[in-house]
Amino acid sequence: IAGAAAALDPYDSSFRSETASTDPLATPADAVPAVRPIAAQESSGGSHSGSHSSAMRGAAAMRVLLLVAVTLAYDFNDPDAPHTSMAIRFDGEGRRADSRRAFEAAARFTPTTSTLVNLGVCYMRMASASAHRARKVELYGLSRDAMRRGGELVQDDEDQRLYGENWGHLMTNFEIEHVPFDQEEVLEADPQMCGAPPPAHDDSWLKRNDGSDRDGLLLHRVPVEPGIDLPRIHVNDLDQYQHFLERRDPFILLGAADWPIVEKAKDGWSWLEELARRWPKAVTDFYPHNMLSHSRQSPYLTRLSTAVEELKVDPRTQESKFRYETKGGALEGRYMHLQLTPAQWLELEKSDIPVERHVHLENDAWLRSCLGYPDDAVAAEYHLKTHWKILLVGARGAGMFNHSDSLQTSSWHLTVSGRKWWYVCGTLSNESSSKCFEGVVGPGEVLYYGRGWSHETQNVDSPTITLTDTAVHSRNYAAVADKLYGECTREVLDFKFSGALCDALDTCYGALYELYGGDEPYSIYRPWRDVASQELIEKRDRVSPLDNNYDGRNYITE
Repeated sequence: IAGAAAALDPYDSSFRSETASTDPLATPADAVPAVRPIAAQESSGGSHSGSHSSAMRGAAAMRVLLLVAVTLAYDFNDPDAPHTSMAIRFDGEGRRADSRRAFEAAARFTPTTSTLVNLGVCYMRMASASAHRARKVELYGLSRDAMRRGGELVQDDEDQRLYGENWGHLMTNFEIEHVPFDQEEVLEADPQMCGAPPPAHDDSWLKRNDGSDRDGLLLHRVPVEPGIDLPRIHVNDLDQYQHFLERRDPFILLGAADWPIVEKAKDGWSWLEELARRWPKAVTDFYPHNMLSHSRQSPYLTRLSTAVEELKVDPRTQESKFRYETKGGALEGRYMHLQLTPAQWLELEKSDIPVERHVHLENDAWLRSCLGYPDDAVAAEYHLKTHWKILLVGARGAGMFNHSDSLQTSSWHLTVSGRKWWYVCGTLSNESSSKCFEGVVGPGEVLYYGRGWSHETQNVDSPTITLTDTAVHSRNYAAVADKLYGECTREVLDFKFSGALCDALDTCYGALYELYGGDEPYSIYRPWRDVASQELIEKRDRVSPLDNNYDGRNYITE
């Protein structure tokens, strides 16, 4: 540990090679020709001349070509490749991105204490080196999850030593760097990182925004640097952009959601009033105080019909059921969230949204195979407690503070009525530094962002209506499985899952891997009852799948 006020520098630690055990085809690291930087090679031969100098330069060039050839030829998706040895080699050469990919491949194809702890140390190194708070917290979370899984696979004393030593280092860093262990952290915007300039290489879709579009559009000024314009891609052009087709980076999808709901909700208030009549017992999370305010307060459980009427109220001149405070930085703008159950989603599919949707907007196949979707009680419990599908409605100026989603999944957001300004920050799939994007999403347009992207919003119109769904696909299913398993076994998110739901989720991990992971193993997910403490098992078994915040046990404003 480098002093009491500094986090552990994990680069002082070495990785454990798997060559002798789980990586039988690996080549020892010292048997691979080392390649020094060209500048170093040339300077070391600076005192020589003539043919010897030329030979030295020729040898250096050959070594560089060999390095490039090895990198291009290396297959990170080959289950028989020596991933651990290559990861250590890449790390020694300072190629951290390739090292991470190789460690991830080793843990995926050969999940052992050693490969998973190695992966955790890799993430811990990246977190320690990151200057961006959101990125740091995400990487420390990945490190924790990888090491915990490694700890569950301990086979001998050496495994226990490796796990215990590195887990201790991680916990030290958590304490020194104030990393939240058991709950999601609300992240403030990072203007320096989010305002980073666009990449030097030419990407026609990556355009710098001068911020002029924001002036006069938003009710409340936002203290963030102008972001890069969010790419706007028509569904017919997706094939031209592989990274958007594969949902690697955030973008606005056009032409994929010209659904009846958009036409019906042109007059947003009328559509909301009709919805309240259809669902008279529906209960919302109602925010009478703008969640962009510095003094944020908890929402009030409120009937949908009442929430719709309250959204129309100007609390400064009209009578409201809720007290309105102007002190402490409170901002104008009210918000409501309606957590949608499978039954409500099916009702929307009868007339408002099509059953057959673009593949980017259809995400429920795995739920049908393991949660009894849509009819079983555990399916409804899952939707409500994870906020899986939400109808969000707000007045002009209402918004949500900068935050990241607790499950670290991906999401799509359809603007049904009005317009919403978005500010999303994260790391692009082909880069290592954080960037921020911004844009306004109008009716019939869909914003997509991947796991780990923090986001802030503000409604442009009254009302602005957004329909959002959580997206699970081939690029994030393993992370989703890890988060759900961690909640069942360790209660890290405090979703208050029932034992019945965790029992059902035990079958979901296999469903996710079979649907999205092909032949990847998922045996690392032992039954949650074999891993969780007896106290937690008893606690979960006392919870009914029908228990939730909206069942009447808490006061509801009628």
